[in-house]
Amino acid sequence: MTMLRSSCASRDSCEPLRIALTGTTGRVGAALAQALSAKHRVISLPRNCCDLAERGSLAAALKRLECDVFINPAAITSLEACEDDPLLAMRVNRDAPAEIAAWAADRGVMVFHFSTDYVFGGTAKYLYRETDMPEPISQYGRSKLAGENSVLAHPGNCVVRVSWVFGPEKPSFIDQILEAALAGRPLSAVADKFSLPLSTTDLADWMGQLVELRPNGILHACNSGDPVSWHGLATAAVEEAHACGLLAGIPPIQEQQLGEMISFRAARPVFTAMDTSRLAGLLGYVPRPWREAIAEHIRQCRALTKDYPRGNRKVIRN
Repeated sequence: MTMLRSSCASRDSCEPLRIALTGTTGRVGAALAQALSAKHRVISLPRNCCDLAERGSLAAALKRLECDVFINPAAITSLEACEDDPLLAMRVNRDAPAEIAAWAADRGVMVFHFSTDYVFGGTAKYLYRETDMPEPISQYGRSKLAGENSVLAHPGNCVVRVSWVFGPEKPSFIDQILEAALAGRPLSAVADKFSLPLSTTDLADWMGQLVELRPNGILHACNSGDPVSWHGLATAAVEEAHACGLLAGIPPIQEQQLGEMISFRAARPVFTAMDTSRLAGLLGYVPRPWREAIAEHIRQCRALTKDYPRGNRKVIRN
């Protein structure tokens, strides 16, 4: 049975929590660090002081750490990197979370561990629920599922599965498409692979509530709306960019098939959109539609960054 444990229940007041946070130089970690630090004391554990690939580095970081909640978004997320070095993938995505969870269990610290929609095989004809059986088809998915199991072996922890994350912290597929459109380059995107995007702005807001609610088990986190392909996502991005004046027109986007992507050496599931009913129940509202979140992302990035989206070069697509 799913339990909720309010972080204020055992305290006289809701004083700031001490939240240890890995991956703070990554997209999700950076978003969480900024948002959670407004109310809580965030203990940043970037890779240079807590390298999950190095057992000694993690052990040293944990030895000197005192916290109330541990949040772990750090991972190897490149599918090709996981295929090329499966031992490293298992070290970072399975073994390190297991060591964190064991350390936390000994101290009564709750762990929020981030995972992925790629634990699913992609054969469903409906939104995947938390209770559906995972069937990963890549080394990345297998390593992340193993990490989930190692964290959930300790009661009271929470695994947060996310998908197609975008935000202002680092460039994403959306920014790559807009950069190409502004440069007048031909646009193309895969049209036969579907999921649901997730704004880091929304995720950070939700986590601010979840660290207080302390749900356990598995939780799916993404924006609402109809499942969308990369092609549909690219189309929405250029349409929103045109609507806000970033693009003078709406360029055509060629449809590609997943099987045509020769650079994708690792298998990708074709449908991994997740049901967020449990998240909505915890928050008290349904996550906003992904199209609305993308429109806000483009408008905010344009307002804050003079040359947006130029300069955002490095993009890894999962």
